[in-house]
Amino acid sequence: MIDLKDAAAFLRLCETSNLTRTATLCNVSPSTLSRTLNKLEKDLNAKLCIRDKKGIFITEAGRKFEAFARKTLNDFSKLESELDTGLGAISGVIKIYCSVTASYLFIPRLLNELHLTAPNLEIKLETGDPADALHKLDDPKTDFVISAMPNEIPSNIQYADLVAFPLILIAPKKPRFSLNTDLNNLDLEQVPFVMPEKGQLRYEVEKYLNSQEITPHIYSEVSGHEAIVSLTALGFGVSVVPRLVYEISPFKNDVVVIRDIPWSNFRIALCNLKSRANDKKIKVVHDLAKRLAPSFTPDLTRRRTDVNTI
Repeated sequence: MIDLKDAAAFLRLCETSNLTRTATLCNVSPSTLSRTLNKLEKDLNAKLCIRDKKGIFITEAGRKFEAFARKTLNDFSKLESELDTGLGAISGVIKIYCSVTASYLFIPRLLNELHLTAPNLEIKLETGDPADALHKLDDPKTDFVISAMPNEIPSNIQYADLVAFPLILIAPKKPRFSLNTDLNNLDLEQVPFVMPEKGQLRYEVEKYLNSQEITPHIYSEVSGHEAIVSLTALGFGVSVVPRLVYEISPFKNDVVVIRDIPWSNFRIALCNLKSRANDKKIKVVHDLAKRLAPSFTPDLTRRRTDVNTI
C-alpha cells in the first residue's frame, strides 16, 4: 500500500532532483528519505530513480508514478474539501507581489509546496519593480511581497528570510563609451553609471560609492533590477546589481563581473503585515516559506557557472 506522504515526497524529489534538498523539504534526514524511496520501489517493483554522484535521474517508471501520485493527491485533496465541515481545509486566494527575478527563483517551489500543503489555496502573482515591494503591502488586496530588506525593518512587517547574497559591479563586454584604461583599473568617476532609480539597491549603491569617495557620472536612473543588467549589456554604462539578478539574466553573457561589492549582503524575504499574521491563509504561506528557505540558497549556488571575473 502506497503512503500518501511517501508519494508527496517523491513529487518533491521530481521537482528538486536533489536528495538533500528534498529531505529538507520533507523535514526528514537524507537517510530516512532514501529508505522511503527504497520502500516505494519495492512496493511498486520498479526503479523510480537513479541516484549517483551526478544527482537524481527520474526513470520512465518514475515519471509514470509521478503522474499517478499527482492525480491521487489532487483527488484526495478534493475529497477532503468535500468532506470538510469548514474547520479544517484552508482555501481562498493569496496575492503575492515580487520582481520578475524573484518569480523565477522562489515562486515555482512555493507553488509546488503549497499545492502539496494547502491544495485549495489559490495564488495570484503580480510582478513589478522590487523597489515598490514593501509599499505594496499598503494595498489590502496584496497579502505578501518578496522584497529586499532594509536596514531598519518596519515594525509592522512580519517576514521570512529566503536568501542573502552579495552585490556585484558589472560592465559591458562591448562598451559604447571610451575607456582610458582596461577594466582592471576602471575609474568609476570617468565612465557612465547606470543607477537604480530608488529602493534598497539605490541605498546600497550610494553607500558603496560614498565609501569609496566616488561621484559617479550617472548615465541613466532605471526602475527594475533586470533592466539595469539589460542597459549595461547594451554597452551604455557600468552598474551594481544583485548577483541573483545577474545570474539568471538573459544578458548575462554580454557583461563581465568586475568585483563583488565589499560588505554587501542583499537580504530577500517574504513579507506580510503583522496585523494579519493570525489569518490561516497568511500563516500557512509564511510557515511554508520558513521551511523552504534552506532550499533556496543551494538553488542559487547551482545556477552559478564559471564567470569572467576580472
